[in-house]
Amino acid sequence: MKAVLKFFLQVFYNVGFMTFFFITGPFFLFQLWRRGKILPQFGQRFGLYAKDVRKRLAPGADLWIHAVSVGEVRLALVLIRRLRDVRPDLRIVVSTTTGTGFSMAKARLEDDLTSIIYNPIDFLWSVVTAYNVIKPKRLILIESEIWPNYLWCARRRHIPVYQVNARLSDRTEEKYRQMRWLLRPLLQELDLVFAQDQIDVVRLTQAGFAPETIFNLGSLKYDVAALDTNEINSNTEKEINAWWGRTGWASDQLTLLGGSTHPGEEEVLARIYRELREQWPNLRLVLAPRHAERGGSIRDMCERMGLRAVTRTQLTEATEPLANGSSPDVLIVNSTGELSSLYKRVTIAFVGKSLRGQNGQNFIEAAPFGTPIVVGPNMQNFKVITREFLSRQAIVQVTDEFELANCLHALFASDEIRRELGSRARATFEANLGAAQRTAHVILASFENDR
Repeated sequence: MKAVLKFFLQVFYNVGFMTFFFITGPFFLFQLWRRGKILPQFGQRFGLYAKDVRKRLAPGADLWIHAVSVGEVRLALVLIRRLRDVRPDLRIVVSTTTGTGFSMAKARLEDDLTSIIYNPIDFLWSVVTAYNVIKPKRLILIESEIWPNYLWCARRRHIPVYQVNARLSDRTEEKYRQMRWLLRPLLQELDLVFAQDQIDVVRLTQAGFAPETIFNLGSLKYDVAALDTNEINSNTEKEINAWWGRTGWASDQLTLLGGSTHPGEEEVLARIYRELREQWPNLRLVLAPRHAERGGSIRDMCERMGLRAVTRTQLTEATEPLANGSSPDVLIVNSTGELSSLYKRVTIAFVGKSLRGQNGQNFIEAAPFGTPIVVGPNMQNFKVITREFLSRQAIVQVTDEFELANCLHALFASDEIRRELGSRARATFEANLGAAQRTAHVILASFENDR
């Protein structure tokens, strides 16, 4: 009976998926073409691989790791490093979905034993061809992306499938629960599921994952933050020191940072900053928007509010430090890749897309430096780490602009409170390191059963 149900489920899915794709596909392809985002290796989406790619992949792979975009690629990077610490000979193929993820994987992961491709669209023939070309011994899915044909093809070939750093959004969890009768057979095709904490173990079980396959190994995001902190390039530091020094700010300047901010949050922080400056005239504000191209409009907004603002680009072009009369109240970091280096230079960090936006942004990068961290109520994509930091009183979460203003006032008023909050953040970060090593150990141990 189960075999019959599985057969009809596969037929229903593949017919439905193809129908949906051929109806909507032309529209999305046109949009990609209009935006100039048609990918140069687009054929790989359909299992079409150039001769040089086939030749490179010919020896087969110990691991096929699927990482959707930049965030997942960073998790794959730290996992691969821990795997290679023990097995430097592992042959690995990393597939990505987005162009930015592909570019990062190419730059940071590709070597003689690691190949980068675009993942095949979940047509049966595309996935079958990918398996034939890659010939993996294990399939590793990073975080939340699950495609039925990937799992069914792996099962037919007796290839174990592991989901690493598994997480469920509220929306996905609700969907899985509503369709549990239909999705449970698919979810139970996974051989191992590595959850980020014990609460997620319960949530994954309730969503339909097989409870005997779920293990709490912790979150890889801590290890990614540690890697980023350790790999801050000395040349990058020199460059930041150069333009930061041109602000004319004192080395012990009280500074509030709004990191990865979302539209509307910069204005909130600017209003609060003006109020705080009445008590701390030397206080300065740094705004690092999630999208750097918004820097110009943020500067205009600050100037309309009567604040002297300068962008990181303007500081780079300056030839000497700004004089006291022109030293900015607000610095707008309209660049990418420098935020993690800024956390150690500021007094307090507010991490955005959590007050006006949805889902939040990763605040872990601030923790290793002992920087006091404040976030808003919307941290849906980072529930696990937010829960962990709140349980240890290592972060402050506010509900609205009024509460944020009161919180920042209290923190700036007390060196001791700031010091204790930052110390707990650092201790929490350090206590949660090691998930990548634990995950690598389980994956490598599974190969022993093949002998």
